[in-house]
This record gives sequence, C-alpha cells and structure tokens, in this order.
Amino acid sequence: MRFDLMVVFAMTLAAAGTYWYRSTENICPVPLTYHIGEIAPEFNLSKEQVEAYLRDAEVVWEQAAERELFQATDAGALTVNFLFDERQALAESQLGQKAALDGERDKTEELTDTIDKERSDYDAQTEEYEGKMAAYERKLTAYNEKVNRYNDQGGAPSEVYAELEREKAALNRESGGLNVTADKLNELARTINELNDKSSQFIDEYNKQVLVYNEEFGFSREFTQGDYQNDVINIYKFSTENELRTVLAHEFGHALGVDHVEGRSSVMYYLLENTSSFPTLSPEDTAAFATTCGDGSSVEARVRAQIRAVLASF
Repeated sequence: MRFDLMVVFAMTLAAAGTYWYRSTENICPVPLTYHIGEIAPEFNLSKEQVEAYLRDAEVVWEQAAERELFQATDAGALTVNFLFDERQALAESQLGQKAALDGERDKTEELTDTIDKERSDYDAQTEEYEGKMAAYERKLTAYNEKVNRYNDQGGAPSEVYAELEREKAALNRESGGLNVTADKLNELARTINELNDKSSQFIDEYNKQVLVYNEEFGFSREFTQGDYQNDVINIYKFSTENELRTVLAHEFGHALGVDHVEGRSSVMYYLLENTSSFPTLSPEDTAAFATTCGDGSSVEARVRAQIRAVLASF
C-alpha cells in the first residue's frame, strides 16, 4: 500500500512537472537552439550568408542581455526558413523602381550641374564683355571728341588725320570683336534657357514618378516581412541587409517570448520603420526582455534550462 502511494505521488509529481514545463517552455527558452531550414533560391542567399545574418541578429539581443541566448545547432528546436512569395517580389519591384528613380535624379542633378557651370561661364564672360565694352565706349567718346575738336578747327592736319583713321580702324575692329562676343553671349543665354526648360521637364517628370512610387511603397507596413509561430521563423521579404537583420532580430524576440512594444525605433515595434542602420534595442525592448527573461538567475529559468539541456542530449 505504501509503495502504491509512492508510485502515485511520483506520477503526480511527474505530471505536475511536465505540465509546468510545457506551460512555461516558451517563456524565454534560453539558450534557444535553432537551425536553418529552407532557403528559397529567389533570395540568392547562401547558407553561409544566412548564418552570418543570424549571428548578427543574435548579437542584437545578446549584447544587451550580456549572456548567451541563442545557439545554432543542426537539430535546433527553432527552424528558420526563407520563403519566397509576392512580398519579396514586391520588394524587388520596389528596388527596381527606386533604382530607376535614382537614375532620373542623377540625370537631373547632372543637368543642374551643367546649367550652373554654363551660368557661371556666362556671368564671367558677361562681366568681361561689359568691362571691354565700357573701355571701348570711353575710347570711342575720346575719339569722337578729338574728331569734333579738329572739325571745329576746320579739319585735322594730314598727319593727325592719318592717326585718326588708324584709331577709327582699331575702334571698328574692337567693335566687331565686341559684337562677336555679344552674339556668343546671346547664344549661351539661349542654351541656358533651353537647359532650364529641359531641367524643369526632368524635375516635373521625376516628381510625378516619386508620387507614383510613394503611393505604392511610401507607407508603413505592419510587420509582415516575417513571422514566428510553432517554433518556426519564416522570412518573406527584405530589401537591404539591415532590414533583414532587423526582421530576424524581431522574430528572435518573439521566439524569446517578447511581445510587441511601443517606440517607433524599437526592434519589437509592430511596424517596420527605419532600417537604414544596424538594429539596436530600444529602452522599451530591453524592458520587455527583462520582464520576460529576467537576468537568467531565477530558479524557474535555471530549471527550464537544465530540462532543455537534458532533453537535447537524447
């Protein structure tokens, strides 16, 4: 009878322990083991590249926690897949359209630089022309005054007349050169005006394309680049390396048991916001992690870790 009670007690204790572990196994299951599952060829990623991105995502959490939270093993409990669907196709379309926009912007900026250079040349040549024209007009005025003075005296002596004729010829040559310069300046002004018109057309067309691009892509999307469910992380879409690191870190957070948090810069924010830089945890992220995982020193955390270690050895 006493033996039977001991068996019942042992079975009850085992059942209670099993229930406790099952009910808490998803609460910060660290160290969380994972392995790479499917990598769709459309992503053009090697397994080595994926491993590197996953290590980067680990660092996001482990640097803040100051302890190991993830382990990559061939038979890890968590599977990470890269599944291609319309989301990545849309992302590639976005990259293509952005590249086209960048090309149009570069053309516009190149044309603007050309206009600025032409305008600078025009200004410099105009200043030089105006200086020469002012000097010519002073010489012409002096010449005319000299001619008028001799005319008032009944005419210039033959030797003076010859000198006046030479001055007149020089002034005519100078006037001809100034007229040629004026024609060139007028032609340059017409060219600048034509370039300005062309630039305005480019800018108008570019702005229209930007509006189309923003209507299609320029809004915040709910976090659909990836998901975590039933010990599986699926990655569906990314456009840049840091976006992929952010998505992986976000889903790693869910695998740890961390829910969405506030703060637009948070890794665990429900919308994917700015991904131009390497992801880092916000104060909201670290607070949520601390609430979920603590510092790993609690009895529950140590027991769960020991149980997982035992299970993983089989």
